[in-house]
Amino acid sequence: MDDKRAEKLEKEMRELKSEVNSIKQLGAYVQEKYEELLKKEEAYLGEINESIERELTVIILGTVKKTINKEMAALKMLRRHLRNQVRRQVIKNIETSINHLMPEIKHMIKEEVRKVSLDIMNQLKRQTGKQLEKEVVEQIKESTSALIEQKEESERRAIIDQLTGAFNRRYFETKLEEELNLAKRFRNSMCLIMFDIDFFKKVNDTYGHQAGDAVLQEVVVAAKSCLSSADFLCRYGGEEFTVILSETKISEAIDIAERIRKTVEEHTFYGGDKIINITISLGIAEYPEHAILKEAIIAKADGALYTAKKSGRNNTKIAIK
Repeated sequence: MDDKRAEKLEKEMRELKSEVNSIKQLGAYVQEKYEELLKKEEAYLGEINESIERELTVIILGTVKKTINKEMAALKMLRRHLRNQVRRQVIKNIETSINHLMPEIKHMIKEEVRKVSLDIMNQLKRQTGKQLEKEVVEQIKESTSALIEQKEESERRAIIDQLTGAFNRRYFETKLEEELNLAKRFRNSMCLIMFDIDFFKKVNDTYGHQAGDAVLQEVVVAAKSCLSSADFLCRYGGEEFTVILSETKISEAIDIAERIRKTVEEHTFYGGDKIINITISLGIAEYPEHAILKEAIIAKADGALYTAKKSGRNNTKIAIK
């Protein structure tokens, strides 16, 4: 009986050990799964943190952008206000220059008014009646209107090149001086572009001067299409032109010069019934990077133009410091 009990007890001990081993294995499995869950939880929390950081970054960047846009809008308004003030001053200076440069035109207008007034007075002396007075008043109005138109046309001719419609050399000299003074006063950059037509003499010799004049006119039209109302295209002489770019840095001037060059290169010019291939070479100088005086910045831009010519033409070069 004791043997059976011992055998039974031994069997129960083996079963108990087996259960203990199973429990240990189960515990190890549970521990392993628990560690896996912890890793997944950490990964998930990491993704949530990254998502939160991205959202915060977007919110912060959006706020910064709004602030920058608001400040930029205020800056643009201030700049527009300053530009309007400068333009009014420039217009006033131009009018002063025209009045100074055109005494002979004023004298001519004064003499013409005196002559017309004498003619009208003589008519009044010879004739009477209310109807005559009405006619005389109308004639005075017409004469005055005609004289005003003549004065405006004379003023326009004083600053405009008659062949091309660009500003003339006299206006260029005055305007460049004014823009340099404004740039110095407001501590802005400004650029001067000088360009001329490649092999223009060959165009005149081959197709005639009428075709050459037409080429000059169309080059001006093409160049103006690349400029804004704040830019000034002038005929410097012959086939050479200048562009005054106020409040413009050299990088912007290069883009404008290249637009002009490509527009002219792609434009179709005609000499009679034949197509003429026209290209231009350009030189750029910047105030105050390359020069601070009017004569010096003209010389720098002209030197850059000469370099463009020597480099094979149909290209843009920047002045050397």
